[in-house]
Amino acid sequence: MSNKNVIIYISEDNPHCSQVLKLMDTLEVRYKTKNVTKDGQYLQELQSKGIFGTPATFIEDRKYPILGFQKEKLISALRKRKSRSN
Repeated sequence: MSNKNVIIYISEDNPHCSQVLKLMDTLEVRYKTKNVTKDGQYLQELQSKGIFGTPATFIEDRKYPILGFQKEKLISALRKRKSRSN
């Protein structure tokens, strides 16, 4: 669906993180995960951005990340980027 860079900060045992990852897989979006539970550096990165919860989805060209599992917002942001890259 999208050729943009997508980075998703996740944590262990968080159902919303699982939902975001499942949506990305369903939409065939390539993404990179940064697990804040397993790597404290990722936690520091996220907190330095003023964000203290997961999931936090950063999509290239968006000023702000999408926090939590907001299905329609995620789909819309990915579609907008795809139409710009065509």
